[in-house]
Parts: sequence; structure tokens; C-alpha cells
Amino acid sequence: MIVMIAELLESLKISGIYTIKLLAIILPTIFIINFLINLGILSNISKLLSPLLKRVNINQVSTYSFLTCFLSPTVGYTILATGYKEGKVNEIEVIGSSLLNSFPSVFSHLLTFFIPVVIPILGFVGVIFILIRLLTSIIKSLIGFIILYKFSSSENKDFKLEKIDKKKNLRDSLKKTLKFGKRLGIIMFSMITLVTFLSKVGFFNTFANLVKPITNLLNLSPNVAILALTETLNVNAAIVMAGEFLRNNLLTPKEIIIGLIIGNIVSFSSKYIRHSLPLQTSLFGLRLGTKIVIINALITLFLDIIYIVILLKFF
Repeated sequence: MIVMIAELLESLKISGIYTIKLLAIILPTIFIINFLINLGILSNISKLLSPLLKRVNINQVSTYSFLTCFLSPTVGYTILATGYKEGKVNEIEVIGSSLLNSFPSVFSHLLTFFIPVVIPILGFVGVIFILIRLLTSIIKSLIGFIILYKFSSSENKDFKLEKIDKKKNLRDSLKKTLKFGKRLGIIMFSMITLVTFLSKVGFFNTFANLVKPITNLLNLSPNVAILALTETLNVNAAIVMAGEFLRNNLLTPKEIIIGLIIGNIVSFSSKYIRHSLPLQTSLFGLRLGTKIVIINALITLFLDIIYIVILLKFF
């Protein structure tokens, strides 16, 4: 019992030091990103892309929805739903637009989560994981572009992007940073403590013996299963756990990426049901909304399986 308490205290000490070091990098990065967003960096990206998209054979509503998704994916889809209800876009154009909107939607997460959180924790491995997620969004957007280019009407009247509120100041950015940092700090400290403590008391060795018959088939560490399971519960916790596994040499970089992708596959149904399905069905109705969610989910699932096969076979 005394040994267990000593191990726990040591784990808390290690966790506290490492959490402070990570937050010292993450919080300033989040603050800078929030400040740039408040200055309108995403709006400027939309304005740069606007002349290019207006020259291609894509419906005005789809173009406007795509550009607005750089600012807010929810608003972008709302614009698309309004156009659909007014008869300005048909069903196939809505499906194509939902796929086209994949890249700007992920790009907004790139600035608010991937760069300030994933990279400081996972380093180069985080960069590879981000590139995989971006590749998925680009492929989906290309599929959507092809659908729209083939089936969309060529009518493309002039339109203006809505102006974003530029009155957000340093106080707004600091408030967002502290709010996110508090939540992340709690998760980070808890997960680092848990992983360190469980490692010291031999939990991972015990768990490894249970799942080894399955993971041995894929020539992977049993800890991949723990990482994947954690991601189904909380993405932030999984990223922090992945960082700890990497730091303590419990998983290789390849296994970290595979574990995160498997976690995405295992949890993709619940994610789409909890988040995407309510939004899409409320905007487009039960039939079309469900169709949009299923198409996007199946493409993502198919690509994730391909990534895992490539990583297992060639790396």
C-alpha cells in the first residue's frame, strides 16, 4: 500500500511538471491563433479564394457555403440548407457541397486544435497525423468538386461575403485561451498522471497479455488498443495519452498514428450520430440529412482503412 502511494505521488509530480511545460507552449500558441482569427485571417482566405471559385461551373450557393465554412462550418451549412429550401440547389448539389465543405471545415480545426494542441504534444508524429486528416478532407472536397462541376448549374451571380466582427480584442482572445487552457490542463494532468501511474504498477503489462492475441495478428503493441479505446471517449485525452506513450517509448510513431486512426474508426459512428446527424437532419430533413451523414462517414471510413493498410504493409 505504501509503495502504491509513493508511486502515485511520483506520478503526480511528473504529471505536474510535464503539464506545465506543455501548457507553456500550447497556451501562447492558442492565444496567437485566436488573435489572428479575431483579426479576420479566415475571412481573408475566403476573399482570396472567392474570385477563383466564381470562375468555375459551380452554383453560387455552393460557392458561398464553401467560403463561409472557413469562418464557421455551421453557418456554411445553414446557407446551403437555405438555398436548398428556396430551390436554388438540388439534392445532388447539396451532397456535392457537403463533401466540398470538408476541407474548409477541417482547416478551421487546424488553426484552433491541430496546430496549438496536437503538434506541441506529439511533435513530428502530430504533423503526420494532421497531414493524414487534411488529406482525407482534401480527397472528400475533390470528390465534391467533381460532383458539382459535373452536375451544378453554371449560374454564378456576384455575391459578397458577410463581414466578420473585427471588434474582438486582446481580452476576447485571452478569455478564449484561458477557457480552453483550463479544460485542456485538467485533461492533460489527469491523463499524464493516469498513464504514468498505470505504467509504474504494471497495468499495461497485464492488459497486454489480454489483448495480445488480437494485436499480434497486426504486429502491433497491445497499447494501441488502449489508445484507440481512449479516443472513443475523448479526443483530447487520446492525444495526451499518445504523447505519454510516445515519451515513455510504449508505442512507436507508427503505432501512435494507427491507434488514433483506429480510434477514429471505432468512434466514427457515435461521433456522426451525436454531432453530424442532428445538425444535418435539422437543416436538410431526415432523408437528405441522413444521406449526407452516411456518405461522408463511409468515405472517411474507407480512407482510414486504406491508411491503416498502407502503414501496416509499407512502414
